[in-house]
Amino acid sequence: MPCPLSEISGNVFDIQPYSIHDGPGIRTTVFMKGCPLHCVWCQNPESQSARPEEIRDTDGTTRVVGRKMTAGEVFDEIKRDAIFYRRSGGGITLSGGEPLAQPRFAEAILTLCRDAGFHTALDTTGYGKWSSIHRVFEFCNLVLFDLKHFDSEKHRTLTGVGNAQILDNLRQIRDLDLDLWIRIPVVPGMNDNDEHLESVTTFLTRELSNAHVFLLPYHQLGEGKYEALGRTALRIDPPTNERMATIRDRMQAAGLTVQIGG
Repeated sequence: MPCPLSEISGNVFDIQPYSIHDGPGIRTTVFMKGCPLHCVWCQNPESQSARPEEIRDTDGTTRVVGRKMTAGEVFDEIKRDAIFYRRSGGGITLSGGEPLAQPRFAEAILTLCRDAGFHTALDTTGYGKWSSIHRVFEFCNLVLFDLKHFDSEKHRTLTGVGNAQILDNLRQIRDLDLDLWIRIPVVPGMNDNDEHLESVTTFLTRELSNAHVFLLPYHQLGEGKYEALGRTALRIDPPTNERMATIRDRMQAAGLTVQIGG
């Protein structure tokens, strides 16, 4: 017999209530563990491995990040804040890591949430075989789609994978009946040069002119996590407010709806 949705299990490293940056309203964000991309600027390095990991906090104590949960257990935590979702127009967001790396688990959580009337969002890199991941999107109201770099070889250098499959999946998602937010991390020296941003702008205006674009300035808040994992963090200064405003203004001049942050 098929496994009931509530008993499908997967790996999670955090469940964050009262989130306001991963979709509209007050939300609960479920951070799923494991990601096929390894971005050199990743600000959640504890999300990359699918396995539980031991980290050492600044006080010298150690703890394990990551645990196996069933979809039912995740939903039991999510539903505690149902009143806040309804009052604020919020809901739940699956993030990571990469939720599409655990498609059956992601689908099960989203289905339970949709059946309960919660608004559902997926924060994704878009990486995966469409035949394996397409059902996940049937249970999403909103997709937050991260575009790391438009050039496939540079994308491979910076993340470990090319972007051809990612862009193909983005076109598939574009044609579905759901809201789409494009989120672009702006990382100095990596993807913030004018030539690259012009290529991204041209692609978006040609193929996704109705999508909302969010520019996410790189920050240094994740550096301590690398130390806790015994790894070395990338040392980059964040982009200036002036540079972020210039990028936003150029994209808006091309006809896109753009905001900084979110």
